[in-house]
Amino acid sequence: MSESIAWTVALAAALLAFIGVWALTRGLGSRFLRIWLRALGLALMLTPAPVPNFDGHYAPAYIVAFFEAAFQLQGKPAQSLKLLLATCLLATVLAALWSWVGRRTGPS
Repeated sequence: MSESIAWTVALAAALLAFIGVWALTRGLGSRFLRIWLRALGLALMLTPAPVPNFDGHYAPAYIVAFFEAAFQLQGKPAQSLKLLLATCLLATVLAALWSWVGRRTGPS
């Protein structure tokens, strides 16, 4: 499967997951928590990470981290985990800003 097809499938799966998370979080009272969970879901599913030993190829970071940690004897999940952490921190900051700006401009 070519990389572009794989990323198209990953994007479609992320969109379906986002719709599910959106539906599940609609009833939450906290605006920040709603926005954060939605942003975190997208961040986790769409963060790319380089695939070890396959220069120039990328895969979703959570898949690379899991595969490297669980199935490789000399696995190297650190880089993909760092990318996931950075993306989750960015999602948290953006969710906080979005929540704060939304509170100041009116109800959601």
